Amino acid sequence: MKIGILTFHWATNYGAVLQCYALQKYLEELGHNVEIINYKPSRYDISLWSLIRSPRLLLNWKSYKLKYAKEQKLETFRQKYLNCTKRYYTNDELSILSDSYDVVLSGSDQILNSFYTLQGERRYKPTSTYYLTFAGNKTRKIGYAVSFGCESYPEEAKQYMENWIHNFDAISVREKTGLDILKNVKYNKDTQLVPDPTLLLGKQFFKLIGVDIPDTKKDYLCVYMLRWRCEFDGNVQYIDDENNPLTMEQWLITIANARALITNSYHGMIMAILAHVPFV
Repeated sequence: MKIGILTFHWATNYGAVLQCYALQKYLEELGHNVEIINYKPSRYDISLWSLIRSPRLLLNWKSYKLKYAKEQKLETFRQKYLNCTKRYYTNDELSILSDSYDVVLSGSDQILNSFYTLQGERRYKPTSTYYLTFAGNKTRKIGYAVSFGCESYPEEAKQYMENWIHNFDAISVREKTGLDILKNVKYNKDTQLVPDPTLLLGKQFFKLIGVDIPDTKKDYLCVYMLRWRCEFDGNVQYIDDENNPLTMEQWLITIANARALITNSYHGMIMAILAHVPFV
């Protein structure tokens, strides 16, 4: 089958890019022809033009500079491993793909987070893109390991979600609370609780990217925190966004070699599990 994947492959986040690659690779190994639908609204670009267009970003230019450097390294990984289409900026543009695939998958990651439901393309404009409303009747529309990013969907976004969620032919979620949300909006088609894509390939996931999992760990604590840092004494390696960013391979190696990981990241935790690294 020809399968299109729509997810946050564009996010400047190691886990978001990894889960996209993992799902693509898993489906390819099943014999399918897989493409990443390269949809990314312009508001999420990290570039000099974005800086000029939004002068408020200059107030925290050091952080923006680090994020730009991180984005460049993740883009190198995307270019090497992801089979992307040409870029699309809006849901309207995606209509050209309405009958291009046998199946379109939405997910994984927080693609149904209420923020993106309410203002995915631009502020104060609800968007149905990740609900696959652009896909035609001949295309099977499936949510894979989707996350709502919450335990109870906000009422403001729920009114839109209730209209669009039934566009899916089947939905699987990565959290049990997702099943409760689907039940609450009376979604009555197939639902399942499934593993995150990064778990589908097991240990070989690291090898596919050229990273070995060592039998003997090194004597340092790895700390990977999203949005803030926790300081620790001793031999510590921080891989958060306050440091010069790592390549994807360097990020994985740093986790895989650590004696332990402290993290608030979902995918950071999963990488520790796969590499047999104790974590908090």
